[in-house]
Amino acid sequence: MKNALKISLLFALFCVCRPAQAQQWRLHINGNETYPFNNELQGYYPILWYSSDEGRGILIGGFGGGVSYTTRERSHYALRYQFNAQRSRFYEEPAIINDENGQPLIGAIGINTNLNAAFLAMPQLRFNEHLSVGIGLGIRYTAYSTIYYGNYEENGKKKKLSVANESMSPLVGVVPLELTASAGRFSLGLRAEPALNNVSRLSANAGDRTTVLFVELSYLLKQNTGKSAGN
Repeated sequence: MKNALKISLLFALFCVCRPAQAQQWRLHINGNETYPFNNELQGYYPILWYSSDEGRGILIGGFGGGVSYTTRERSHYALRYQFNAQRSRFYEEPAIINDENGQPLIGAIGINTNLNAAFLAMPQLRFNEHLSVGIGLGIRYTAYSTIYYGNYEENGKKKKLSVANESMSPLVGVVPLELTASAGRFSLGLRAEPALNNVSRLSANAGDRTTVLFVELSYLLKQNTGKSAGN
């Protein structure tokens, strides 16, 4: 874990310290889905769906936004640095919750909700003015995590059952892989961010990994023309 985070930090610092050429500032909004791996009891939570199970109704998954700064080094090469803040969700392992007397209170599949911040540094190869691919390194920080198990009745009143989740690793290294299509001031990107290290601090879940898939819409806020070729 430490080595993965060190590599991500060093790569990000290397990219930031490079001299700027042509520059772009963009605003981003995204929808995202988290896909757990190496744990068959967890599952992905859709960006938007409807479920009649357990009366949960409309499901709204992960979403967020951010800002990016791109330097154009050559006509077909660019470096992008991006900061995102987002909510991510996935289905947690099933659990039976007992009351203070040890009696079963509720049994359900939990919804794990995380509030994350991420920094990405990503070289991009531009095929033309409308299509590019990128791969880089990044760091994702989990500021808050909670698991919601549904509603239960107590003294005739419905109450929500959610518990704080302290098992998530606070820092996770990621490898962003992205395909972007642009038209005018807008661009649409599809990005996968597989984790480099464990996403859980529990020894029983050692080896747990996730890949977060983003569908991201961005808008060009500002562009400065530099001395880079092709600009």
